Amino acid sequence: MKNENDVVILPFNSAKINGKYLVSNAMGCWDALTPAEFRLLNALQLNPATALGRRLLTRGIAVDQNNIQDVIAGYRSLNANLFTDTSLHIAILTKRCNLRCTYCQAEGGASSQDMTLEVAGRVLKYLFDVANPSVVLEFQGGEPVLNWPVLEALVLNARKINTLGKKLQIVLVTNMLLLDDTKMAFLAKHQVDVCSSLDGPKDIHDRHRVDLKGQGTYSDVVARIRRFKDKFGRKVSLLPTITKYSLAHPERIIDEYVALGQDEIALRPANCMGSARCSWPDLGVTPEEFCDFYQRGLEHIIKINRQGRYLSERIARVMLTKVLAKRDPGYVDMMSPCGAGRSTMVYMPDGSAYPCDEARMLGEEMFKLGNIVNEEFDAILNKENLLNLLQASCANLWHYSSVFSPWMGYCPVVNYAVQKNIVPKVACSPMQKIQVSQYEQIFSRLIEGGDQVTIFNRWTEGKPDAATKKKTA
Repeated sequence: MKNENDVVILPFNSAKINGKYLVSNAMGCWDALTPAEFRLLNALQLNPATALGRRLLTRGIAVDQNNIQDVIAGYRSLNANLFTDTSLHIAILTKRCNLRCTYCQAEGGASSQDMTLEVAGRVLKYLFDVANPSVVLEFQGGEPVLNWPVLEALVLNARKINTLGKKLQIVLVTNMLLLDDTKMAFLAKHQVDVCSSLDGPKDIHDRHRVDLKGQGTYSDVVARIRRFKDKFGRKVSLLPTITKYSLAHPERIIDEYVALGQDEIALRPANCMGSARCSWPDLGVTPEEFCDFYQRGLEHIIKINRQGRYLSERIARVMLTKVLAKRDPGYVDMMSPCGAGRSTMVYMPDGSAYPCDEARMLGEEMFKLGNIVNEEFDAILNKENLLNLLQASCANLWHYSSVFSPWMGYCPVVNYAVQKNIVPKVACSPMQKIQVSQYEQIFSRLIEGGDQVTIFNRWTEGKPDAATKKKTA
């Protein structure tokens, strides 16, 4: 800008949704225009003195000396992950598992595949070596409770050596079946958050989540979820996996989560990775099938909110946080470049380091970054294969003409599992088709307006009390 009166229209992409033109730019600014308004913008005939000109300046589609710093600040907030180092550290305590879920993305291992105290000590060193003041230590498997002594040691020592006062969250991802009162008491005492899987009502859950004898696990899982809450005052966060059998039942799955007191549900399809590859013809869903399921599910969740009960859908909440609040929710799968290595690091039982959960599940050497037993954190982060992975994950390289590009993420590891190439054929990528459809559904509702926008804003604020107060008012 040569002088303070200059107005510049930033380069933008567009798409027609609900009879209006959605326009967005690389800074994450957007607006919905009527056909007449869009013709003026597209012809670069913007008069800043008109109502439309003032609105596009307010929305950041156009910039001048008065708003350019706000637009830059919004971009920085939207992409805050670019300015921090690794926050999520996932310790795979064992490859052993007491279940044989048909859609499992991991590969089971021998009984010797347990993390030792030596490797666990190195995990803690990595955890506290990072400069990030907020870190998460997450336990996964297999079933991590099968290696309880190391889990217990990691929890106790992480709390003990956090002398710098980092904001430390510890999370256990478990199938719940091995948690007795003693273990629950330990987790509650040391404020370990627990996350588990529940695919919906009994018939849906038991179809895929079975024990080593092939028996369903629903009744035992739900009993322990309730026990942990009723006796120890701790809520279990739950995740469903959507398979072919789930497609006809979005309402039943969602209602099950409401009945169990959940405030959020994450509707996500199974991935064709690990053991799931063998069962894929029986459980896999197409992008089109999942998008129809998601649309029904989102409609039902909005209906529940209208009735005064707060319930958010996680992927929608993440997208809305980026779109409405211009805030980075720290969701690894929707970062560009992806959060592999930068925001997440995974440590295997033998000390092998991988940049993300999906990479360790594939277990291929091309994604392995080294071994934490004999390498320092900085050396792991500077591996050439990680840099190549991050280059391949820049969404604006593959979605540069998409109106949703400012908020999209891309996982080259999942793409490799499907296409055998980390460089994507975007039009053929199942996860990208799903993500585009989800953004279309969300913007369609934003443009439609009404109480949906109020509900969506509440999700970005994370205020479940607002719905409760509405119900009792």
